This record gives sequence, C-alpha cells and structure tokens, in this order.
Amino acid sequence: MKKEFILKIDDRGRITIPKEVRELLKSKRLKLKIEDGKIILEPVVLDVNKYYGIFKKDIGNEDIDEILNKALAEVLLNDKQGKIF
Repeated sequence: MKKEFILKIDDRGRITIPKEVRELLKSKRLKLKIEDGKIILEPVVLDVNKYYGIFKKDIGNEDIDEILNKALAEVLLNDKQGKIF
C-alpha cells in the first residue's frame, strides 16, 4: 500500500500524523532518519521477549514499562551518538 499525505509544520516544529497512519504504525515511538535529503519515520517496536531475564534483582514497586522506556531512550540516545557496537 502506498499513500501520500501533505503535512503542515507548526510554529513549534511539530507535525500531526494522520490517524489512519498512526493506526497502521501500531507504535507510539518513531525513529526519525534523514537520508539523501529525505525524512524517514520508522516505528520502534519493542520485543519484550528480548528483555527476558535482563533484570537480575527484584525491581520492587517500579513500573516495568517505565524502566523499559528509560532503557530504550538510553539505547536510542547512544545509537544516535554512534556509541552502540
């Protein structure tokens, strides 16, 4: 399926992704890349199975989603800075 949308950038640099597209993505996180002068948005999908056994201690009352979001943000930041692998 190929579709095109004209999007407006507001004064704060934001765009609104159409609902139809958001529903297709099935992700609330996107990775933005610029290649050859084009902007590419890719959904970031978490595979929770790859985190199985990552925690070696009791995490107590902390929310696992919050912990994973922080870890993902750190990984994406390090990836952006070229520090991964």
